[in-house]
Amino acid sequence: MKLRILWTILAGLLITGTSTHLAAQDAPAYYQVEIIVLKHLDQSRTTREIPRVAEQEMADILDQDLARLEGSTQPPAGDGMDGPNRAELYLVNETEYLLKDVEARLRKSGAYEILAHRSWLQTAPEAAEASELNLADLEINPAVAAGGVTLYQRRYLHFAVDMSLGGGMNANPIDSALQTMRGAAAPSIADSRRIRLEKLVYYDQPQFGVLAYVARSDFKPAD
Repeated sequence: MKLRILWTILAGLLITGTSTHLAAQDAPAYYQVEIIVLKHLDQSRTTREIPRVAEQEMADILDQDLARLEGSTQPPAGDGMDGPNRAELYLVNETEYLLKDVEARLRKSGAYEILAHRSWLQTAPEAAEASELNLADLEINPAVAAGGVTLYQRRYLHFAVDMSLGGGMNANPIDSALQTMRGAAAPSIADSRRIRLEKLVYYDQPQFGVLAYVARSDFKPAD
């Protein structure tokens, strides 16, 4: 009789443990995604005939090994999130940015103007279920840049950038109107790349570029 009771208890523990393990497996993985939108200050090579080559400073930045993310990217309660701003998206406070040193190097080089720097936490859905994240959701002013980005997975992680450069916060409205009348298209990037975790990816165009970085996070949203 005692043996039967013992087996019943053990069976119950096994079922509970299995359920907990499956629940943990079913929980979606979160990633910290970060982008820097920058404008090339040297516009002397902005021609279609001459492909732009990354400046040596940018080449050095792309070649460096960034420090791996230590611990959780979940900031202290009430001190690191401005979200959730939409389903499964959480904006990260500037103090938790992973590319602060990269931004500092870009500014110091004198070759770039930093237009926007944003970081957020999100899941990576399958390609068929992924939806574009509008730059407005990242609190990027359309006058600076418009469009969106998408993190998704097939066999590997991918990050897509579909973005056009705005006239800028201090753009001359007359120049902007003339550009519209002439039908001049805004500089844009439309590209999707495979992402390797904790490796910088550079999306480039003669007038501006986007640096992207994705790191795994053990963030778990509050119930």
